[in-house]
Amino acid sequence: MLQRILFTNPRLYPRNHLQFNLPFTISSLSSLFPGKNLVQTDNIDAQIVSLCRKDRSFAAAASLFNNAFTSGTTPSPKTCNFLVNELREAGKHELAFSVYNKMTHVGIKPLFYSLAALLEYLVKSPEPSYALGVVGLIWKSGFEVNVYLMNLVLKGLCQNGEIDKAMEVLQEMANNSVKPDVISYNTVTNALSKAKRVFEALHLMDRMKKAGCFPDLKSYTNVLDGLCKLGKMEDAMVLMEEMKENSFDVDVVAYSALIKGFCNKGNADKVEELFHEMLERGVTPNVITYSCVLQFLSTMGRWEEVSKMVKDMTGKGIHPDATVYSGIIDGLCKNQKTAKAVSMLKLMQDKGEEPPVATYNSVVNALCKSGLISESFDILKMMMDKGKKPDLLTYTTLVKGLLETGKVDDAIMIFNSVFEDEAYIQPDVIAYNTMIIGLCKEGYLIEAETFYQKMNEAGIHGDEVTYSTLIGGYLKEGNVLQCLEIWKNMIRDKILPTSYTYGILIDGFCKLRMVNIAKGLFLKLKNFGFSPQVMDYTTLMTTLCKEGSIDEAKMLFQNMKEMKNCEPNIVSFAVMINGALKSGDFEYGMSILTDMFQRGLVPDKILFSTLIQRFSDAGLMDEAKQLFERMVSKGFKPDCFDYQNLLMGYCLKGDMNEVLSLLHRMADEKLVLNSELRATILTCLCHCNELNMVDLLPTFSQDGLKEDDEIPCNDFLENLQKLHSEIPKLGS
Repeated sequence: MLQRILFTNPRLYPRNHLQFNLPFTISSLSSLFPGKNLVQTDNIDAQIVSLCRKDRSFAAAASLFNNAFTSGTTPSPKTCNFLVNELREAGKHELAFSVYNKMTHVGIKPLFYSLAALLEYLVKSPEPSYALGVVGLIWKSGFEVNVYLMNLVLKGLCQNGEIDKAMEVLQEMANNSVKPDVISYNTVTNALSKAKRVFEALHLMDRMKKAGCFPDLKSYTNVLDGLCKLGKMEDAMVLMEEMKENSFDVDVVAYSALIKGFCNKGNADKVEELFHEMLERGVTPNVITYSCVLQFLSTMGRWEEVSKMVKDMTGKGIHPDATVYSGIIDGLCKNQKTAKAVSMLKLMQDKGEEPPVATYNSVVNALCKSGLISESFDILKMMMDKGKKPDLLTYTTLVKGLLETGKVDDAIMIFNSVFEDEAYIQPDVIAYNTMIIGLCKEGYLIEAETFYQKMNEAGIHGDEVTYSTLIGGYLKEGNVLQCLEIWKNMIRDKILPTSYTYGILIDGFCKLRMVNIAKGLFLKLKNFGFSPQVMDYTTLMTTLCKEGSIDEAKMLFQNMKEMKNCEPNIVSFAVMINGALKSGDFEYGMSILTDMFQRGLVPDKILFSTLIQRFSDAGLMDEAKQLFERMVSKGFKPDCFDYQNLLMGYCLKGDMNEVLSLLHRMADEKLVLNSELRATILTCLCHCNELNMVDLLPTFSQDGLKEDDEIPCNDFLENLQKLHSEIPKLGS
């Protein structure tokens, strides 16, 4: 509410005028003064004053005013202006505007505070820029414009999203003699920060300082909050240091903004540092600060610290609210701490904080993901017992959980019983898609098609996910005709396929070994302006390699490497390396293996073992050994399969020194041998020219070792030495 003192006698103000480009002309406002003269009545004046000042019956006063006009009696100009101001101060802006409109329509000249009331009404209207016309009218009427009125205009423009216009007005103020104050600048910097134009806000702060108007605490916190929300934490910390240098006490609002920003960045050290700093500086965290830190700690799984902080919070008289508890529960759910999440949910209720539906949904979702479907229904019952109505997401989550645990019949029953009751919850396309995706994964294509038909009957149009899922399901079953029928329906319903749908088609036809169709779809995908995904390339390259079309696969791989935003991943390289080695193109295989390592891609254990096998089978033992050592250096432990491939490779090359070296290494590592590796070791020893080892094989089998027995390498070799003294000791 505007204070009377702000509308003092205009003679107290220096005659400094503002001029603006007005959104409507001053003459259009002045046309409200046609000059109709009505009879004035002192009795009406007295009644209006009494209703406003004694009874505070503003609506009655406005009604009396309107009745007077209707009856041909008009209050005095003084009373009219008085009523406008009283209504404005009471916050009755619509009534104030109505009185203003009628009084000016009969030629009563508005005083300064009546014009101010008009301005205040307009800045809160859908078109606050019209208030600039009132600024011009105030000036034309011989009154002065003060900074308070201009701040109202700035606020109205900013709240309406007209920030650029507000900046123009601010510049005009600076150019004229109505000097902007700290509120003027703060209004605009705050709007810029909220609009994510935070660096413009920083620039405006610099202009503010140069104009001799120094930022206050609110100036800094507005921009600091904007920087933090954009994740510009280095800039935010610089601004905080500037605050300290200017002797501002960083308050809980600023600390909370910084802490939340670093939480979003996952910077635990900085969160902890700032939290302790604010405590050391005597700044008490509020519920927002605690909520942010607790949710962050929960997400990181630091439960002891969460428990300690909750106790600290309550010890300071700050009781966790629903937001705090919900944040902790959400963190527990994301860390698969479902039992603790359920316990926290119950504690929340015991403390009198009723969880929102979203919190119940988080717990239900976590339980479903853990396969705890029965417990999910317990939460559903708890929710309903508390008078909370499960929403669409609740039931969709339950249905998804049932499908993912193979409980298809239960999922269908829940869907039909809940969603077919029109008075309860209406399913949306996501709910139907959840059902269709789950059914297709489980191979229930007929049921999936049934839900697709139900969806259409309910007037819910399927989206790309709906059609793509059904297409993928039918291709997986080898039903190409039905797949094409769904494709036709998709085009009929004007659902344009994107790379997502094409990817499913390419994958499906590749798995059906219909590679020509897959290649055609791949080209069509590119011709339609879509960028093939890594999976599209990899799927097609895999099929080409399996068919022996290694040259086509090479061309595709080269094209993939040249594409932007489609870098080959470890699987892409594995497919091509394996395909090249299998086809005997070892030079190409080695070149892309080198390329893979240069890109910083590290194979997994399976790929390392496969490559070691390929190089060993090809007799490229130096390369196989290098891969073996690289695998060990990456923390992968060699198994019987790896040693078996190396032993056979060296054995075939006749390199018995390497064979014995590997046996020594296996013994040192206490490797447990399976039957296949024992047979390989015996085969290698039989190939040793210095020993006649052929007779060892039947003697060994008579030693009581069955085919599937496992035995440590060292024990196996010692048994051989006991049976046949001519075998040298390992390492001799």
